[in-house]
Amino acid sequence: MLLLMPAGVIGGVIGGVLLLLSGEKLFRDLVPWLILLASALLAVQDPLRLWLTRRAERAGNGPVSEKWAALPVGIAAIYGGYFGAGLSVIVLAVLGLTLEDNLTRLNALKQSISFSVNMAAAIFFVFSGKVVWSAALVMAFGALLGGAMGGRLAGRIKPSALRWIVVGIGFIVAIIYLVRT
Repeated sequence: MLLLMPAGVIGGVIGGVLLLLSGEKLFRDLVPWLILLASALLAVQDPLRLWLTRRAERAGNGPVSEKWAALPVGIAAIYGGYFGAGLSVIVLAVLGLTLEDNLTRLNALKQSISFSVNMAAAIFFVFSGKVVWSAALVMAFGALLGGAMGGRLAGRIKPSALRWIVVGIGFIVAIIYLVRT
């Protein structure tokens, strides 16, 4: 967590800067593809992690070092600061690919990282002067409620079922966005 939280904070601010510098059309065009990417990463997490581990062991390096997780988490954080939606799926996929742990524990770490990314981006946006406060309050309430409910629910669902529920929802949302554009 000591390596991953700073990566999340730095990435969240960079993503916020990129959002303010890019146009609305680019953002709209990227949304469904970003959600599809997140969902696909989570769907292939186990086979990809197995491939990475075998490759590292064949090279004589032993298991993949957990330290290198900061780079993909930082990249995911940039995504989160830029887009936000689906950040949890991407962070969970990245953690699943880079860390050897069960999905329930990775989900808890994902919550902490996502919180740091969102807080860093939110603080950046507050000081940018671009916040529409009425919309921000509704989104904050929804995020808090969803986070609390999701954390409780995740501990009660079998990890493989949880993964496929999240993947399925991600693909459905991406298709809806693709149809709308």
